[in-house]
Amino acid sequence: MKGSYVVVIGLSVIIAFFVLGLFIYNSRAVVDSVNVVGAATKRFESDIVKWRIYLSRDTDLSNVSNGYKLLQNDMSLLKAVLAEKGLSEKDMTVQPINTMQRYNNQGQATGYTLQQGAFVITSNLTAVEELALNPAVLMDKGVVFQNSNLEYFYSKLADIKMELLADATKDARRRAEEIAGNAGMKLGAVTSLRAGVFQITEPFSAEVSDYGMYNTQTKQKDITVTVRAAFKME
Repeated sequence: MKGSYVVVIGLSVIIAFFVLGLFIYNSRAVVDSVNVVGAATKRFESDIVKWRIYLSRDTDLSNVSNGYKLLQNDMSLLKAVLAEKGLSEKDMTVQPINTMQRYNNQGQATGYTLQQGAFVITSNLTAVEELALNPAVLMDKGVVFQNSNLEYFYSKLADIKMELLADATKDARRRAEEIAGNAGMKLGAVTSLRAGVFQITEPFSAEVSDYGMYNTQTKQKDITVTVRAAFKME
C-alpha cells in the first residue's frame, strides 16, 4: 500500500510540473494574431412611402347596406383625391370590408362598425404626406379616417449594405494595423471575417437588436453594421 501511495504522489508531482510548464510556455508565447471589430454608419433618406389607411362607418342594426354604400363612396373619394395629387390607382391596394357588431353596456347589439383598409405605396412622398398629415382635405368630403400611418423605405438599400460592409472591413483593418504597429509587429493576412446584422434606426438612436432593426417611422435613417475580423501578426 505504501508503495502505491508513493507512485500516486510521484505521478501527481509530474502532472503538476507538466501543467506549470505548459502555462509558462503559453504565457511566453508570441501573440501571432489579433481580433478586431470594425464598424461603419451611413445616414440616408427614404425614397418610398407606404401609407396605411383605415376608413370606417357606423350603422344601426337595420341600415347595414347603407353603411356599405357610404364606405364604398368614401373609398371612391379617396381614389379621386389621390388621382388629383398625381397618384394612380395602381399605387393603391384596397382590402375587403370588415363588419363588427357593436353592443351597449347591457350587452345588447346596437349596430355595426364597417371598416375598410387600404395602402398606398409610391415614390411620391410629397403627395402622400400632404394628404396624410392634413386629412381635412378628405374629412371635409365626409371621409372618416379610423386610422392612418406612414412607413418609409429605401429602394437602394442593398447598395448601401454592400458599401457599408466594405467600409466596416476597411475600418477593421485600420484598427488591426494600429494594434500591430503599437506592438512593433506587422499585420499579416486576414484569417476570418464575420459580418454582424444591420441596424437601421432613426437618427442618433442607441437602439440595437441581436436580430437587427429596421425602423420605418422616420424618413431619415441611420444604418450601421459591424465586421469581426482576425488577422495574422508577423
